[in-house]
Amino acid sequence: MNIVGAEGGLRVAVIGGGFSGLIFSLKLLEAGVDVTLFEEHSIVGYPPHCTGLVSSRVLGFIGAPAFKSTVSRFDGITLSNASSHVTFRVRGGLFKLERVKLERLMLEEALSKGLKAVMGVIVRRVSPRGVVDYGDSSVFDSIIVADGYHGSIHRSLGIGYFNPPVYGVNVEYDMVTGSRRVTVVFDSSISRGFFSWLVEMDHGVLAGLGARNPKLLARSLRALEERFGLRDRRSAYGGPVITGPPAETLSIGRVHVVGDAGGLNKPLTGGGLYPNSLAASLAKRMILEGVDVNTALSKSLNTVSSMLRKQYKLAKAVLEGGVIERILDLLAGEEVGEAVGSVDYDHHEEIPSLAVKRAFWKTVKIGVKTLVKNPALIPRIALAILP
Repeated sequence: MNIVGAEGGLRVAVIGGGFSGLIFSLKLLEAGVDVTLFEEHSIVGYPPHCTGLVSSRVLGFIGAPAFKSTVSRFDGITLSNASSHVTFRVRGGLFKLERVKLERLMLEEALSKGLKAVMGVIVRRVSPRGVVDYGDSSVFDSIIVADGYHGSIHRSLGIGYFNPPVYGVNVEYDMVTGSRRVTVVFDSSISRGFFSWLVEMDHGVLAGLGARNPKLLARSLRALEERFGLRDRRSAYGGPVITGPPAETLSIGRVHVVGDAGGLNKPLTGGGLYPNSLAASLAKRMILEGVDVNTALSKSLNTVSSMLRKQYKLAKAVLEGGVIERILDLLAGEEVGEAVGSVDYDHHEEIPSLAVKRAFWKTVKIGVKTLVKNPALIPRIALAILP
């Protein structure tokens, strides 16, 4: 089978029908590009492995499929450790998407925009010159590889993300707590080197956690269930969680690597919907402005990669050494449900930064109170800090 696109038009192949492949397909179609999607399965959306929490900004990037697959909305997010917690407002709100439905609707919309979908076909290899070999072969102006962390295509080219992932698991429970909230738990006794989460909705509970060692997941999940009284498991799913930093090389010739395959994920949580939606939208805008498709893809990926690298430095500091647990201890005593600040969910670095700032001023406040009660300490402190 030789695939032929619109005469004289740009032709792009997308390898992989997960979220990243679909969002790039949609944005390139909106830019007037002829897109062919290759997916090894006969359907999209399976197996699910993502929690599916996004901001209002991401809803806008994705469009109708995201709004139609939204199952719950939250105003804030709570950070917790073993003994204390603090709540942050999320600007614009936080939304839980049904991922399988989302990707099905994204495919349907892409098809309505002219997508050519080749389903149930395994791509054997791609060439930097634009050749896609899937039993037959075709030449494209550009190739987007979205074959996932374990994908063989980007690995055969020697580009993309190769660092060890965190292993994550999500479990759905047939229980209703009577609350609607998102709680992120930094407690090394449950999830060492990462964190766990609890999403309480009107129709059920979703809980999960991550671990560097997948052998620890079962034991950690039992500890999480015991802490929150979780019961009545309905389903479970999971997979690798990419925490960066993104790959050094994301493009070679006409080939560009996106999604988990490229490490385009938020370093603190591993979420990939925002970075890839942003990169695809940037590429669309540049193409509409007349930029060559390969230049547009390369520049958009480099822009997002640079942003993620900056976030990675803070995320690493927060996740390693129990830093966030100690910050939350300093914030102990905040009223339950009191939001201590407003954050942008797409930029997770704001959350620990705001917590540090709050903890800093709280520490100063405690210090001032101590000195007021014990003025005799002032000369001793002055002697200690003055040269």
